Amino acid sequence: MREPTLIAHIEVPFVDVSAASLTFRPDAPSMPVLDLLERDAGPLRLSLRLLGASHQAVVATPDGLIAETLAYRSDFAPDLPEAFSQRVGSWQHRYECTVERLTVPELRQRVRSLRDRAVMRTGGDSMGTGEPDLLVGVFGEDLDAVTALEVTGTAPLSWRTVHTYPQYGEIVTTTGTVVPVDSGVPAGTGVPI
Repeated sequence: MREPTLIAHIEVPFVDVSAASLTFRPDAPSMPVLDLLERDAGPLRLSLRLLGASHQAVVATPDGLIAETLAYRSDFAPDLPEAFSQRVGSWQHRYECTVERLTVPELRQRVRSLRDRAVMRTGGDSMGTGEPDLLVGVFGEDLDAVTALEVTGTAPLSWRTVHTYPQYGEIVTTTGTVVPVDSGVPAGTGVPI
């Protein structure tokens, strides 16, 4: 596996989106990837994909794929649930999302902190695996327009994403977790929680 650049400068056309224009999809197909982080956690393989001002998390389990995509999609109505849960075989995925509205100085400080953490972790992670666990994508000319992807744990497998929309003073933070469940419980479909 290649070692990703921890701060990626992404040259993509500017799209004026805010949290209100985002769509969460657990069933979106694979989308074009600008950069990624990958991590193995026991029988699971996580791929955190930087898609632009959005992300896609795909977890390969022994029972199938679990996915979450948060993106601006002109082909879907905006839908940004605070929480979602789905089950694939004997694995449970939980997604949570918060939207914060900040002043310009507060937003800049949070972005600076993310970039500083990415620089400090060059060559290793906070979990002692020696693999990068934080990728920050900076978009175009605006250094405060970022998407950050972070592996936060491997037991259980967990991650966090941060999307900033400086023109609106918004930060969208998501967390995802995949854990094994009792195989005696019937599998269900994904439902907002």
